Amino acid sequence: MGKIGGSRRLKRLAAPGYWPMAKREKTWVAKPNPGPHPLDQGLPLLMIIRDVLELATTAREAKKILYMKKVRVDGKPRYIPRYQVGLMDIISIPDLGKHYRMVPDPYRFLKPLEIPESEANIKAVKVIGKRTIKKSKIQVTTHDARNFIMDPNSELAKSVRVGHSLLIKVPSQEIKAVLPLEVGAVGLMDRGRMAGHVGIIKEMAEFIELQDLDDPNLKYRGISKNILIVGKEKPAIKVR
Repeated sequence: MGKIGGSRRLKRLAAPGYWPMAKREKTWVAKPNPGPHPLDQGLPLLMIIRDVLELATTAREAKKILYMKKVRVDGKPRYIPRYQVGLMDIISIPDLGKHYRMVPDPYRFLKPLEIPESEANIKAVKVIGKRTIKKSKIQVTTHDARNFIMDPNSELAKSVRVGHSLLIKVPSQEIKAVLPLEVGAVGLMDRGRMAGHVGIIKEMAEFIELQDLDDPNLKYRGISKNILIVGKEKPAIKVR
């Protein structure tokens, strides 16, 4: 009889290339549990604590920190070492007074960016799906597997489109603002050669043209799939 389900183990050689580890020192690495992010678009929480933030020197020490519920992700205590953290997730360590947002990086794919405590409960999520469900309600799905149920007659439901972003509070999921994908909006490149760059959208056609916020002479193009809206005229949250 064949095996049901995928493997619960992962070899280092088969792990995503951006994971911060030596490929040939050992054979195995912690495989993230199924969660809100795909396997190749996040990092196990244990690896972030040990290898990225360097709060522990061994997996044993990192597990002790997690089991004591000292680490929060998007406002909720997370103590499972294999829990996967992905794009725009917020990691908080209250005992140290430290808060980090996972932002894109052209070399490491994701990196933790330290943010002020005032932003520790604010997150930008990208809308990747919108459909009608039972009782004519509108369901909006975001890149981190969140679902928002809306009244079809509400202004909020009418204004949200695929490609837009929602500025929400975590863990309550209260929607603070809708950030539309339009000319004049501020977009964060989350993939590709220009990953991590933040620019103002100047033109929308087959490709979207952005003008970099740091370098006015730098312009680049991308597709909506690779752009996450983070503000209007200027970033609403810290992303660089």
